[in-house]
Amino acid sequence: MTQFIQRIAVLILGVALVSSLVSCGGGGDGDSTDASIQGKGTVGVLLTDMPADPEMFDSIYASITKVELLGSEDNGRVTLYSGKPKTFDLLRLRNEAIPLAFNDSVPAGEYCKIRLILSDLELVMDDDTSATNDNETYHPNLPGNGKLDLLARDCFNVVADEVLTLQLDIDAGESIHVVGNNNGYKFRPVVFVDIVDQSFDSKLVRLTGEIAKIDTDKRSLLLCDAIPSKNMDNLGCVKVHFGDVSAFFDNQQYNGAPRPISELLSIEKLGHEITVVGWPRFWDDPDIDEDKNTEHYPVMQLDALVAELGGFLQVEGVAVSVDSDSSQFSMTVSSGNPIITSDSLAVVFQQTDGDVNGTRIVSKFGKILGPTDIKDLLPVQVQVDGVLLLNEAELQAALVIVDKSALGTEQATGIISSVGVNTLTLNLEEAVSVCGEPSTNQLEVGLAANLDILTVTMTNDGSIISPGGSWDVGQTVGMNGTCEPGGYETDNLVIVDDQSD
Repeated sequence: MTQFIQRIAVLILGVALVSSLVSCGGGGDGDSTDASIQGKGTVGVLLTDMPADPEMFDSIYASITKVELLGSEDNGRVTLYSGKPKTFDLLRLRNEAIPLAFNDSVPAGEYCKIRLILSDLELVMDDDTSATNDNETYHPNLPGNGKLDLLARDCFNVVADEVLTLQLDIDAGESIHVVGNNNGYKFRPVVFVDIVDQSFDSKLVRLTGEIAKIDTDKRSLLLCDAIPSKNMDNLGCVKVHFGDVSAFFDNQQYNGAPRPISELLSIEKLGHEITVVGWPRFWDDPDIDEDKNTEHYPVMQLDALVAELGGFLQVEGVAVSVDSDSSQFSMTVSSGNPIITSDSLAVVFQQTDGDVNGTRIVSKFGKILGPTDIKDLLPVQVQVDGVLLLNEAELQAALVIVDKSALGTEQATGIISSVGVNTLTLNLEEAVSVCGEPSTNQLEVGLAANLDILTVTMTNDGSIISPGGSWDVGQTVGMNGTCEPGGYETDNLVIVDDQSD
């Protein structure tokens, strides 16, 4: 970890809220005013984390007790989830998304705001010792009792008998402000809200559920209890499609080896629990109506990349070298993997054989890669699903997710002291080294042409996060930046207006 990342006050850049129209349906019919007449649609929320995270943390656990949509007076307030806290380790969500809440009784209409209620944020510090349960922890105060109001850049419409999927992308790395000389931590919630369609580069989605139905002819299955089903009239099912790039790995009978998809799509696998990683589907399935108005009606569709039967480890780290024959690579293991006792690990690729696909290698947005791509990007952040071999020094890989954006990103927070043409000068809290330059209290920042701006207003009653804004001298701002030939540059800027006591 660089001195810069270790010591600078980091801000927040948080949530790219994305919606994708998934081609399946909800329920209800009718035409105007009250919900029973105007029709109902399904709204789902996926949770993920942006890539830049400070290496000082082993885990960042966010506990969410409520998710609401806020619309016009006609639509009012719709609860997507309310109940016991749902706790997620945000640092484990950097490369993929998981379901947070789905509700199939949302009145059709326009919505412009999403409200999250957080009950707790637990910071588990990184610890180089071998002990796994003695890491120091912190619970920073949550402004406004954890109420976060996220304003959409453009309002979005819930349509009767359609599904709208929202993705909450929380940047845990920039949400934690280090208070002077590592004296404590402050949470500053910042959330981006964007509405997208099938052109959006969606992250991979990870689901675990039980196989309820199989269609061998169409190479698909129905995975149920895969989506949080509170406030729903079905079993939280997802229709999973298998194509030419899909791979199936079996750690119940074959020690994590790749197997034919036909073995998964067999009657013997009904009732088995599997994990599937794939892409949300954005087009119509003519057969989707077969289960309509039944408890097996799917609220989401997924094109499978990898299906895993039995237990598979998830290991994160940095790939540092690739063997000359490209059969494996070496990685340094990050914290948060207590089963892995070594600091380094050999990751072994499983080969494709005929119609049986081997290890799948992809970017975090699902672009298919190969071993040579990893070699060209070294060193590069990776997440690996796999099974430990008997010597416990090798991991037999099913899935490798490569995140070339995770390394080389440096975070900065400070007060603007001057503004130029496409530049600003930032007064840092203390002298630090940025991009290999000598330590300084001032950072010259180049602003990219496609600069994304977010404004965060914190009060005693909560936080309001809205897209857009203008920067000026005296403002507190934060950013993720990269070291370019001309110096430090950023394409994102968070303006913080802290009005709380």
